[in-house]
Amino acid sequence: MQQLPWNDLRVLLGVSRTQSLSGAAALLGVNATTVSRRLKVLEGLAGSPLLIRGQGGKLRLTQHGLALADQAEGMERHANLAEAVLGRDKIVHGTVRLTAVPFLLNRFIIPNIHSFLAAHPALQLSLIPDNRNLSLTRREVDLAIRFGEPQEGGDAVLAQKLGSVVFAAFTAKAFHEVADVDRPWLTYDPVAAHLPQAGWTEKFAKDSGGKIAGVLMHDLEAAYHTVVHTPSRAVLPDVIGSKDKRLIRLGDQEEQHQMHRNVWLLRHRDMRGVDRIDVATTWLTKAKLFDQA
Repeated sequence: MQQLPWNDLRVLLGVSRTQSLSGAAALLGVNATTVSRRLKVLEGLAGSPLLIRGQGGKLRLTQHGLALADQAEGMERHANLAEAVLGRDKIVHGTVRLTAVPFLLNRFIIPNIHSFLAAHPALQLSLIPDNRNLSLTRREVDLAIRFGEPQEGGDAVLAQKLGSVVFAAFTAKAFHEVADVDRPWLTYDPVAAHLPQAGWTEKFAKDSGGKIAGVLMHDLEAAYHTVVHTPSRAVLPDVIGSKDKRLIRLGDQEEQHQMHRNVWLLRHRDMRGVDRIDVATTWLTKAKLFDQA
């Protein structure tokens, strides 16, 4: 029986991580023709297709491809451990696909990302702002930052608490002609009513007898921009709102600090020992990007 060549398995991992032939080629330092040829060889040995083309032309692994990629990840981990035993310094390279809701990426991750990229110049972070729960187990992403308790993947997904985000009510300093009490609350569309900040906002509006704004929110990013540019009131992360000189905090600060959401980092259990994932995980857990509550 012909053995599976490691170089061809590396190509499969490259396509899995970049979701394209050209991306895998750049990752491995070869051309796209070579990637395509090696994949055909690998599919011939496997006896079935390993890739399918999904929405937007992105390549995704079939179930057979996922199973083979899992084994290739294990081989890669062992190769990295062997490098360490030999005392060879290895430059971490590749792409890490990190997903989170847009607000967390834009306000917490991106402002602190420079030091990480400077320490790992051969590594790329693919930042995926998405409110959907992109799957770790289907290899749609490598790492996920989530609000609230993890609900996905069971034992296959490792979850680590990064901290918490405290919320408070804010309004814009501008629009002096409109008193704070006359500014409507930015409430959420029914499809987003499950979000804790939606419930907190509804309570503020009810307790204060306040009006409801004529625009409905779906996420924090929209609420943040809307409260800056309109005479309205919104519930936002305190650490972000307090630093924005265009906003002022409303109400009793101690009472509002009871509002908080935990932030978790998720990764697939099988990704332990993959150097690019390990260095990204170490940075996210040690950078203290969130309140340590």
